[in-house]
Amino acid sequence: MKKVLFATTALIAVGGMAAADGHAGVTLSGSSRFGVEYTEDRTSASGADSELEIHNRFTLNIDASVDTDSGIEFFSRVRIRGGNEAGEGDTTGASGVSAPRVGMRTGGFTLAVGNILGALESTPGLYSGSVGLTGLSWGNLPINNTSAGTFYWDSFSSAGGGANGVEVIYSGDGFGAHLSHSEVSDETSVNLSYSFGDWTVALGASDATGEDTVLLTVGGSLGAVDLGLKLANVEDDDTATLWGSFDVGAGTTITAYASSGDGGVDDSYGLGFTYSLGGAVLAGGIADVRGTTTADLGVRFSF
Repeated sequence: MKKVLFATTALIAVGGMAAADGHAGVTLSGSSRFGVEYTEDRTSASGADSELEIHNRFTLNIDASVDTDSGIEFFSRVRIRGGNEAGEGDTTGASGVSAPRVGMRTGGFTLAVGNILGALESTPGLYSGSVGLTGLSWGNLPINNTSAGTFYWDSFSSAGGGANGVEVIYSGDGFGAHLSHSEVSDETSVNLSYSFGDWTVALGASDATGEDTVLLTVGGSLGAVDLGLKLANVEDDDTATLWGSFDVGAGTTITAYASSGDGGVDDSYGLGFTYSLGGAVLAGGIADVRGTTTADLGVRFSF
């Protein structure tokens, strides 16, 4: 125990000195959530009926950076994540540590290698319209609602190795561009975006797992309402997702989406709410995702 306390004190001291110098530092940030989740007709690995699960998650980001005299920032991130969704007959798991994402920034450009974010995953507007505490199987992503399956593209792995790829990102004057490639996953992805006023238009494309994917997102605000449209083509499967979000009273927001396609996959719908607790958020929702009804309720907070 003394060794742990000594190591922790030393880490804090080093981080404090680096921050005071103004050229380097280590920062911690993260989030947590807990609640209950329901999945229609779910059975556990042991075969027991387990439609209701206790849900919890903890995420800690460890970011380190150093600024050079030439104005280049070098950075790295690892993430610690742990959590469980478990009910009768289920097993639980421990926390894990991600592989690192390491790179450099200068001006509006970022170069990163390792556990990359992935350009398709980072397309602005892709996750807009999410509902519930947990996202409820993410039926609001049109590229999830095709015969290609779900989450088949490169993205940052919160407790695993990731794609071990390389990515280049640019942002400036309302324009955004992101190109990523991984020899491990044999995937090349790109997104381009432009923001004007309260609106953003983005186009993403990828050859992930041999699935030629094209994604178009449009999102913004009309008065008190946020709304958007997402169109996807995955190996000739076309899917459209429409979403909207609006405030109802102090601290309460309602969000809904509908996603429909022609690839033989059931349509997806979702309705959710968030209520501000002043430092935390009460969130819940219900969704019919690709033919399965799901629901959740709980609290999440960031630190």
